[in-house]
Amino acid sequence: MRKLICAVFMSVCILTVTTPPVFALQNDSISEYLSGSVSKIVKQGKVKGVVVSVVRSGETRLCEGFGFADEWQGIKADGEKTAFRIGSVSKTFVAVAAQILNESGSLDMDKPISEYLETDFPKTKYPITMRQLLTHSAGFEDMISGNAVKNVSETEPLSQSIRKYLPAQVFKPGEVISYSNYGIALAAYVVERIAKQDFSQFCAEKIFIPLNMKKTTFSHMHDIVYVSKPYLPNGKETQEPFINIYPEGSAVSTAADMARYMQWLLTRDDERVLSARSKDELFKKQFSMADEMEGMGYVWNRKTRNGKYYYDKKGETPNFFTRIALYPEEEAGVFISFNTYYPEKEIDALLHKVTDILYGEQLQSDTGEASATINIGGIYTTNWSSFVTPEKILRYITPGKVIKIKGSLSEGFSINGERLVLTGKDLYLTPFGKLKFMNKEGKIIIATETAMSYSKIPFWQSTGIQVILSFIFPITALAYIVWSIILLIRKKRKIFRAIPFICEVAALAAFCLLCVFLYKGIERFNILSFALPLAICGWVIVAANAAGLVHTIRLKPNHSAEKYVLGFLYLVGIVFCLWLYWLNII
Repeated sequence: MRKLICAVFMSVCILTVTTPPVFALQNDSISEYLSGSVSKIVKQGKVKGVVVSVVRSGETRLCEGFGFADEWQGIKADGEKTAFRIGSVSKTFVAVAAQILNESGSLDMDKPISEYLETDFPKTKYPITMRQLLTHSAGFEDMISGNAVKNVSETEPLSQSIRKYLPAQVFKPGEVISYSNYGIALAAYVVERIAKQDFSQFCAEKIFIPLNMKKTTFSHMHDIVYVSKPYLPNGKETQEPFINIYPEGSAVSTAADMARYMQWLLTRDDERVLSARSKDELFKKQFSMADEMEGMGYVWNRKTRNGKYYYDKKGETPNFFTRIALYPEEEAGVFISFNTYYPEKEIDALLHKVTDILYGEQLQSDTGEASATINIGGIYTTNWSSFVTPEKILRYITPGKVIKIKGSLSEGFSINGERLVLTGKDLYLTPFGKLKFMNKEGKIIIATETAMSYSKIPFWQSTGIQVILSFIFPITALAYIVWSIILLIRKKRKIFRAIPFICEVAALAAFCLLCVFLYKGIERFNILSFALPLAICGWVIVAANAAGLVHTIRLKPNHSAEKYVLGFLYLVGIVFCLWLYWLNII
C-alpha cells in the first residue's frame, strides 16, 4: 500500500512538472508574476508609478498601484482611484464606437466615408472606408504637427483639427499597413458626424457608463478622476502635452475600469454595449498584408502563440507607457501602465512572460518548407513616417524609425544582434515577433505582427549618412570662414575672397536659424507651423551657395590650394542643398 501511495505521489509530481504553464493560473501566477516584477521595478527607482490589473474567468485577480501618482503630494498610485493616460489604447474605444453604429445600421464599414462627411470636407487622393481607417490601411503618411499641444487652451475642436491636419495619402488604401493617429481620429469624427454628438460624450454615454467605467474619460479637464503626474526617468515631475486630435490617444482610465473593460471584451454573452457577433468583429482578421500573418482586427493586433490567439494594443504618450493584452482561450486579460518612461523592450518582456505562462513558451516551427528567396539585408524605414513634408527628418531623430538588417542568404540575417530564424517562405521569427518579407513592384516591404510595416530604402538614406550630411556642411562652412579670417589677419588679400566669405557667413547663419526653427517645431509638436521659415532658411543657403559658386567660376582662381578649397566647399554645398530638397525643406 505504501508503495502504491509513493507511486501515485511520484506520478503527481511528474505531471506537475510537465504540465504546461497555463494550469499555473490556478494559483494566480500571472498576478504574482506581475505584482512581483512591477514592485521590483518601482523599488529600484526605474519608474515613479505603475498600475496593473489582471482578469481571469470573469473575475478581477489583480488591481493594484505601485509607487507614486504624485510624489510631491504623497499620493500613491492606486488601481481603483488613480487614472493614468493610456495613449493609443484609447483607439480601441473608437473601434467599439464604430461597431455600435455599424450594428445599428447607420454605418457601413465598406462605404466611402465621404458619404458621412460634409460636402466641403477636404478630399483625399483615394476613397477611404471605415474598415481601412480602423486597420491602419488607409494609406496616410505620419504627421506629428497638430497632434499635440502644450496647453489645454490651445486644443481645437475635432471638427476643426481633423480638417486642418489632413496628411497626404502616400499608399493606396488596402495595400499597406501604415500606422496612423490621424486615421483613427478621422474614424472618430465619422462617428461624431453620424451620431450628431460630440465623440467624447458619445463614448461616455454608449460605452463608459454602461460598462461602469466611471473614471474613464476623453475630456481634457479630467474632472471625474484624479490623473497621475508624469515623470522623467531621473524622477523629476514633468508636463504632459494635450492630444489635439484627441480620440487617437487622450483617454485616461484606472486599472479597475480597464479590468471591467477587459471582462466585457472577453465575455461573449455580455451584450451591454455590443452583441456577441459585433464584439467578435473587433478581433476578427479585417486586413493582413500577407497570408502568413494574422493581421489586424479593428485597431487590435492579432497574434498567435502555439496555435492560440491573443490580441494586444500598445499605448504611449511622451511620459506614459501602457499595454493591454487579451487571451480569449484562457479568458484572461492584462493591463499595465507606467507614468515614467520605461524601455519598450522591457515592457514587451513582461507581456511576453505573461504569454509564456498562459499559452506556453514558443515552440519552434517546422522549417522543412522554409525558404529564403529575398536578400533582405539593408536599411528599412517604418511606413509610419513622413514622406512629403519636412517632418521626414523625424525618422532619423525618433528611435526605431530606421532599422538595419545585416547578413546574407547564405549566412542568415540579424537585427541588432538578434538572429532571424527562417520559419517559412521569407518568413522569419524574431524575439520581437514574426516578420514577413515581400517584394512588391520591386520594393521590399516588411509586414509585422503589429500595425507597423517597413520599406527598404537605399543605403544613402541610412541614419549614419544623414548625420554626416547634417554636420559636414556647417563644419565646412565654418572652416572656410575661419580660414578666410586667418588670411585677412595675415594680410594675404590676394587669396582672400570677400564674396565667397560673405556667402558662407550667410549660409551658416541660415543653417543655424534653420536648426532653431526645427527645434522649436519639435518642441511645440508642430514642425509644419515653421515650414515657411524653414523653407526661407533653406533657400538662403541655396542662394548663398549659388552666388559663391558663380563668382568663383567667373573669378577662375590661380592658386591650386584655393581651387581645391573652393571646389570642396561648393561640392559640399550642392550636396547639402539636394539633401534639403530631399527632406522637403525646400
